[in-house]
Amino acid sequence: MNAMDRLTVCYTKFMALPFFTRRAIIFGASLALWWFAAMLASMHVNNELCVVLLLTGAAGALWSSELWRMWKVFAVVVAVCVAIMK
Repeated sequence: MNAMDRLTVCYTKFMALPFFTRRAIIFGASLALWWFAAMLASMHVNNELCVVLLLTGAAGALWSSELWRMWKVFAVVVAVCVAIMK
């Protein structure tokens, strides 16, 4: 069994989980990645790497928690206000 077969088995098992469980796992993994990047940044490890990891962890947490949907209206209001101020 090669690596691709193992990944396929893991993917099918992951997709068989309920939607909320999948999102909770992605949220937890994103928070763990963000925490790891914050720890690296506090130890002054490669700053460019830390920024990428912090942004990736934050984006994954926002996406998996569906919080980004609440900001769509806010973004439209800001865009309209900026257009009016021009």
